[in-house]
Amino acid sequence: MRAVRAGRSFAEALRALGFRAGDPDADDRALADELARVLIRRADTRHEGWKYLRLALQHAGAEAPWARCERQAIGPTSERVLQDCAGPGRTSLLRVQHAAAQELARTLADHTDRDVILPRLSPDTPAGPVSDADWERALVAAVTARSQSRAAALVAGSLARRDDEHRG
Repeated sequence: MRAVRAGRSFAEALRALGFRAGDPDADDRALADELARVLIRRADTRHEGWKYLRLALQHAGAEAPWARCERQAIGPTSERVLQDCAGPGRTSLLRVQHAAAQELARTLADHTDRDVILPRLSPDTPAGPVSDADWERALVAAVTARSQSRAAALVAGSLARRDDEHRG
């Protein structure tokens, strides 16, 4: 676990969890928690989509409690790591890093004022109220972005699809 905390041996940790994740004990859960903690901490530098979503939101005026969001994302990320490792095949670091970015976006949804951010983020965003679930879904969708403008477009696109579904 010390190696994971130091940012090393991720593949070994994922392999070890792959053998036992179907029925994890306290040590397995502690390893998954530590792996999640490190994946969350590294997201700003190692996950392009999260980095661009965060920058786009900050540019649009988001004043989220970033450290609190990171702490809140650890538990769900740990559970996703265990679920992924329990599945068939090898669990890739890329996949669990993306899960960490998605969980960060999910927790961020509760701490951002979409009524203030959306008009600044994307003038093309459909008018009207946005539900908590739709906002969360839009932020999670945006972690695939490769630029700030793409992050804004992915949020707007997700919300536009929601409007189309509600009309149709």
